[in-house]
This record gives sequence, structure tokens and C-alpha cells, in this order.
Amino acid sequence: MARKSIVTKTGDRGETGLLYGGRVSKTDARTEAYGAVDEAISALGAARALITDRNRHAIILRVQSELFTVGAELATDAAEYDKLQRHFMVVTPDFTNRIEAEIAALEQEITLPAAFVIPGGTPAAAALDVGRTVTRRAERRIVGLQEAGLLKNPEVLRYVNRLSDLIFMLARAEEGLAVKPLTGRRAVRTPAARARTRPVPRRRVRG
Repeated sequence: MARKSIVTKTGDRGETGLLYGGRVSKTDARTEAYGAVDEAISALGAARALITDRNRHAIILRVQSELFTVGAELATDAAEYDKLQRHFMVVTPDFTNRIEAEIAALEQEITLPAAFVIPGGTPAAAALDVGRTVTRRAERRIVGLQEAGLLKNPEVLRYVNRLSDLIFMLARAEEGLAVKPLTGRRAVRTPAARARTRPVPRRRVRG
């Protein structure tokens, strides 16, 4: 049996096919949204490859799987949502509740610095912070869909919003006690010193 090539050439004119909903431009808001989610999946994969903690490794692997579900939702036209529900899993409150519970557990274990964290404490933490920022970008794209009336399931946005918080906490857990996290400090403006002026010499009055 001849192998089927991944090269389809169907996108040579700048279009792509939604999961349900026909073909759209590759710059369509839905394409931008699920494309950003795809980037987040890959960024988290790079982070997972650096992580040795079994629990955190398992959490990230599960999240990557859940993001495929998010992507399927975003790649479906709102008018075709019933077809998605018949054939695929959709994002439910259980997804979000599980992440909130994991965030709460990490908050009990980790003392967060009282300033902005500068990414790069360890390779794994740095990779997670990249995944976090890509997830934030995906969230912004999803907000755009919601504002345009193209997001059928509002739980998708809630889930992705919580997810970036979870990834932040996982990054801090990866840093742990191995390094002291560098933190950004707020710049404090000091008032400018007054310019010193020489006193004007008094003229002697001759009597």
C-alpha cells in the first residue's frame, strides 16, 4: 500500500480547512486562535522534555492533551458545534476545576517572591515560562473570538486563563531551591538634587 504524503497542496492559496465549518483564510481569527494553542502545546512539550519530576511531568502531558480539545473547539464554526459534540470531547468545567485544585496545591508548597520573576532560573522553568507567555497569547486570540461572537463555549476561555496561572506555578516549582529566583525590582525615582549656586559676593562700601 502506497504511503499517503502529508503534502496536500490545498493550502497553497492561503486557505485551510476548519474541523467543522469549511475552508477559511489562514489569517482567519479562528485559525490564529487554534494556531496559538498549537504553539502552546509545542512549547509545553519542550518544557516537559526537561522536567524530571514525575508529578509535574504528568500534569503537563495531560494539559497538552486537553489543549488539543481546546484546539478542536476553536477550529469549529459556531454553527457546526453540534457536530463537534457528537464526535469529540469538549471543554467542561471539570477541566478548569482540576487546574484550580492543582494551583491551590502548589500555592501551599511554594513561597512566591514579592516581585516580578525574571525567567531563566533553570532550563525547565525558563521553558515553562515560554509556554506560559504563548498560552497568554492564545488567550488573547480566544478573547477576540468571544468578542466577535465566534466562541460557542465560554468554558474554553476560563480554562485557558487558569492554565497560564498553573504554568507559572509549575515554573516556580521547577526552580525550587536549586537557585534563588532573580526578581525584577521597581525603579524608584529619587528627586533631583538642587543645583548649587555660588553666593554673590557683596561689594564693599567705601566710607
